Amino acid sequence: MPSQSETHPAHILPRSKISKLWTQLLLALVPIKDLKTARKQVVDIYATAYSDIDELQDAFSEYSNPDLREWAVKPHSRIPNYDSHETVTSLLTLPEKILGWLSKALTVVAVVSGLFSARWVYSVAMDGLHLLAVIEASVPVTVIALGVIYLWFLHVDTLVHQTLSEELRVGKGWVQTRRRAQIVGNGVWNRSLLGQTGLFLVGFFYFLNALPGLPVVGRLFDDPTNYFTQLITNNFDLFYKSDSLINALRQLIQQEA
Repeated sequence: MPSQSETHPAHILPRSKISKLWTQLLLALVPIKDLKTARKQVVDIYATAYSDIDELQDAFSEYSNPDLREWAVKPHSRIPNYDSHETVTSLLTLPEKILGWLSKALTVVAVVSGLFSARWVYSVAMDGLHLLAVIEASVPVTVIALGVIYLWFLHVDTLVHQTLSEELRVGKGWVQTRRRAQIVGNGVWNRSLLGQTGLFLVGFFYFLNALPGLPVVGRLFDDPTNYFTQLITNNFDLFYKSDSLINALRQLIQQEA
């Protein structure tokens, strides 16, 4: 009979259910409606960029409207599974996986060799298990704790990104229009969610939309969102030629200063 200290499998909450609970909590706390308003503002900027930059129009000139719609929603199914930290987490968990695999393999060898009285093989397997135990014991507890905390933060960041991106992605219903600029704007938006740019811009415009509610800011800026939108649209060449969004924003701030 199993001891009372053991956890029955039925009492273990599946990992998918835990993630689902975190997702529901996140969606209850985050103002999705306001973020969708900010999304529309970002998509409109992308659409305006398409209309104003000849190179962008030339890049999509060979696409018919149906092909352009298909291109726009192509990333739709990939967005909820995007993990920007996948490479890092794989590298960080690799040593643990290797040690675990070696431990299991050596245990099997030790058991099999013990059954067949292969003392030399058994001795080598047990020495290997002892060596693995020494290696694991030699790692400072602080290092292990920091690694676990770091991995947890990466997991939370990935969960937040995937949850918000799934809510903010656009599907086929959003591109049923003849306005090619709007189709391209939605397509660029979907692709921006396969990275950090999309949520960064949504967060930025959500912040701008909230500013007029502050008394001090309200007296200084009647419409901070429109101000920054005009600032961006008037400097499309800078953003188009820059190697990153952050670099373009830095150059824009330097110009304005």
